[in-house]
Amino acid sequence: MSTPPRNSDNLGFITVIDHPRYGLVGGYLVLNTAGRPLEFQCTTPIKPNRSQEILYGETLKPFLYGEQIGQTLLNRSKTETAYVLTNIEPVLAVQDFVEKPLIFVFGAQKTSENSETTQTAQISPELNESLKSFGIDQARPLEENDADLDFRLETVPGLDIERWREVKIGKRTIAVPYQAPVDWDRFVEDIQQVSRTIDIAEPFTRIRLAIEEAQKAV
Repeated sequence: MSTPPRNSDNLGFITVIDHPRYGLVGGYLVLNTAGRPLEFQCTTPIKPNRSQEILYGETLKPFLYGEQIGQTLLNRSKTETAYVLTNIEPVLAVQDFVEKPLIFVFGAQKTSENSETTQTAQISPELNESLKSFGIDQARPLEENDADLDFRLETVPGLDIERWREVKIGKRTIAVPYQAPVDWDRFVEDIQQVSRTIDIAEPFTRIRLAIEEAQKAV
């Protein structure tokens, strides 16, 4: 993957809700560096049939989350972004089809596949304000003896997870696609700057709540 020219400071956030009643619903939110929304897209619910489950096997999730839902949302978007962030590993499969780097955010809220509703965390005004408490001064690759050893990407069938390298930024841990050292340093520095003003895990909660509201209206 070659480094695309950077013509925007906006960030895209993409996640997938696995709802037992509706099925899989993807959401994509574009924010500026102040954390304000510029665009929101969501997909219609899809449910894999039994034939797909049998034929795709373990590759079904990356196919649905990344190739189908991820590509649909990114191709539909009209707003330029520098990077796209996700909190769902199978969504990373869309990296094979887009040039802009996909960054994984550890610790961002995910929905439960076995529950009727998702967690009930609400957006507070504080979450939408500049978060200065992260104390972001340095970014460094995680070492083998690091206390955050549990921060590792799960295996995604058909996807080379080794392309992503984990890095700790303040109180957040992310996985950034590694290319040349210059690109790596630029990616990390950019996320450092964004994390000084917004919590990069919080937008996934906004997407989830927006999708829930949209489904209520159906």
